[in-house]
Amino acid sequence: MDKSYRNRYLLAITILIYIAFGLVTSVIGVIIDKFQSEYNLPLQIAALLPFAFYLSYGLFSIPFGIAMDRVGARFVLFLGLALMTIGSFLFYLSNNYLILIFMIFTIGVGVTAIQTAGNPFIRELDAPSRYTANLTAIIGIGALGYAFSPLLVPIVQCNGFSWNFVYLIFGCVNAVLFVLLYFAKFPQVRLLEEEKIQISQIGSLLRNPIIITYTIGIFLYVGAEVGTSSYILIFMNKIHGVGNHESFFQTGSLWYSAFPSKSALVVGLFWLLQALGRLFIAPMMKHIGEKNLFIFHSFGTVAMLAVATLGSENVSLIAFALVGYFTCASFTSIFSATINSFDSNHGTISGILGTAIVGGAFWGWLVGAVGSMSNMKWAMIINLVAFTYVFALAVWGKGKLDVQPAPLISESNEVI
Repeated sequence: MDKSYRNRYLLAITILIYIAFGLVTSVIGVIIDKFQSEYNLPLQIAALLPFAFYLSYGLFSIPFGIAMDRVGARFVLFLGLALMTIGSFLFYLSNNYLILIFMIFTIGVGVTAIQTAGNPFIRELDAPSRYTANLTAIIGIGALGYAFSPLLVPIVQCNGFSWNFVYLIFGCVNAVLFVLLYFAKFPQVRLLEEEKIQISQIGSLLRNPIIITYTIGIFLYVGAEVGTSSYILIFMNKIHGVGNHESFFQTGSLWYSAFPSKSALVVGLFWLLQALGRLFIAPMMKHIGEKNLFIFHSFGTVAMLAVATLGSENVSLIAFALVGYFTCASFTSIFSATINSFDSNHGTISGILGTAIVGGAFWGWLVGAVGSMSNMKWAMIINLVAFTYVFALAVWGKGKLDVQPAPLISESNEVI
């Protein structure tokens, strides 16, 4: 097989894989209330769905990084797709809520494996000069999975299927991708020295104030992102009485068939606006500054979530969607500010920050528990606290943003 054709083929499959893990990630925000109702569970038990999914990041980010170094991207990618496929099929076939929670954990482990292996793998599929552009494009296109997945559940229900039918769809999609990847010829993928995880350095790095404050930032940011997006439907139902089958559009219309649930549409818009926001602010960074954009958007996140929590029904729906947009700068800014603050050990630091994504597990569960014991407004205030920390980090954090590349020196020692 021609090398350029092989790489284009693998690049196309990689894009589809990124869409696939977007599908299984954001759907959790739509199925929590259905899972809770079907098995007659308290909200703090239903909240174990996002807990199980994001727990996998905390447990497996560093192990998969080490596996990448020792056995390569091919094995880690195959393992990730296999776990996503098996977990999706067994979720659809099972009717025990404990097994379903474990299958969500299994899917989460698969997503963690793919995300760990994906970035170095993408670098090998095209010219190094196009790596950043390719990675940005693939992540952007993959966001379609995040945006479309919440809409899929009400659509399949309106067509007479049960809500968990979406996992049969996910299983079939993942199985096809596994087969396509199996028959592909892989290039040799080598981790750069800075991408490798050095276990011996973790202890000393964890004592560094920047690592501590920014790792907490990732923990709280992801926790609040999950704690917001996963509970929009429940919040709108309990606070404003908006049912899952209430639509913006007239029953029987074409638009109704596409968007039968206004709350699910808002969850989809949350993720879509976040993705579009990242594409929108990327070219603005060199003109406005990364730190300024981080401050503005992290403040907007806090403000919009406060409006969503306290506003009327329509105001809340709009504000929740806008929360998605304003979160577009936080994760990448926290990550970049941490990496830019160190001249070495970038792979180890990335592993630590990746592990902190486990915040989605613990904080997401806390939001569900508070919502169950009191009400969903107090639960959203929990997310406000976390996003406020991120805003404080944007304003007063010591991590390096707006880092300028070093000037090139000519042979005559003149700055170019």
